[in-house]
Order: sequence, then C-alpha cells, then structure tokens
Amino acid sequence: MNFGLSFSYIFQEEDWFQKILLPGLCMLIPVIGWLVALGWALKVTRNVISGEEHPLPDLNFGQDLLHGFFAFLISFVYSLPVSILSSVSGWIGNWGFNGNEVIAIGTGLVTALIGLVAFALGVVTTFFSTAAIARYAATDDLGAAFQLEEVFALLKTNLGDWLLVAVGSVLAVGIIGPLGTVACIIGVVLTMTYGMAVAGHLLGQAYAQAQPMSNEPEIIDAA
Repeated sequence: MNFGLSFSYIFQEEDWFQKILLPGLCMLIPVIGWLVALGWALKVTRNVISGEEHPLPDLNFGQDLLHGFFAFLISFVYSLPVSILSSVSGWIGNWGFNGNEVIAIGTGLVTALIGLVAFALGVVTTFFSTAAIARYAATDDLGAAFQLEEVFALLKTNLGDWLLVAVGSVLAVGIIGPLGTVACIIGVVLTMTYGMAVAGHLLGQAYAQAQPMSNEPEIIDAA
C-alpha cells in the first residue's frame, strides 16, 4: 500500500480545489450533507479499485447521497451488536445503582465485563464494516456488504493494510480535518473533505490488494 500517495494524489488534479470544495459545501447542509460527502468519498474508493489514473471524482449530488446513505446503513447494521451490549450494560448498571451494596458491586463487575466485551467486539465490527463498505463501493451491491464470509476473506488476506486504513483515516479525518477550523467555515469544509478523500483512497488501495487473493467479484460499472 502506498500510504503517502493517499495524502498527495489530490493535488495531482488540475481542478482539485473545485472537486473537494463542492462536496465540502454540501457538508453544510443539515442532516444529509455529510452523507453526500461520504458517497463522494466512496467514489474515490471505487476509482482506485478500478485503477483510474485520476481517482478524484466530480460531485453527483443525488447519486452520492444514495451511496452515502447505504454506507451509513452498513456501518449502522454492523454496530448493532455493540449498541445492544451497551444498552444491556446501562440497564444492569441502573438496576444495580438502585439496589444494596452487594448488588451494586456485582452489577459493577458485570457491567465492566460487558464493557470489555463490547470494546473488543467494537474493534472487530469496525474492521468488518470498513471492509464491507469497500466491498459495497466496488460492487455497487448492498447485499455484498453483508456476505460475512467474503468480507472476512478480504480482511484476513491483508490485515496490515486494513490497519493502515484505520490509522490513516483517523489521521486524515480526525486530526487533519478539524484543523480547518482555524480558517473558519471554508477552511474546515476543505480539510474535512480532503480527509475523506484520503480515507477513500486508502480504502480503495486495501480492497484492490486483497481482491485477487480473496476472489472478489469484479467491479460493477454504475454509470
């Protein structure tokens, strides 16, 4: 995986500023704006997988909104087990709080154990949802994201690359993205969109390298 390329490829486009500005401005739209930007970033993933020389895409509001919503749906479904565990832990904790000291200690231990299990499960489901979203981006098939055997095959072939996706995404979206706040609105929409484009590129690289080894289906042309 070319980690550095994911951070620099954007500036190889002549009209890179416009291409990241438009989805960034969409992020200012309440509720749906970030879904549009997410769907746009998934087109970066798709373009990298298909070997496009210039993977930074143009904005297509309706299409990007749909793809972003499906990516959110995939992530939501994969996060359900952790959400359920957290809810159970909260219910047990509230019950123990209203009981005597022995019950409080016992429920405290149980909730701590559930918390550890939820954390471990959260790590696993995060990796699964990441690979599942990449598979959706590549195939344009929502059902492909929930074929667990194929998703696991993607992960096990090159787990190190998926770790780089996680690290790079945190760096790009979680650290570089918010830096734009020093330049107010325009600055933050540019840096956040830049971070999403970096994450999309990393995701595409990880999938592309895993695809030959896991016998993944060929990319489907959504045009």
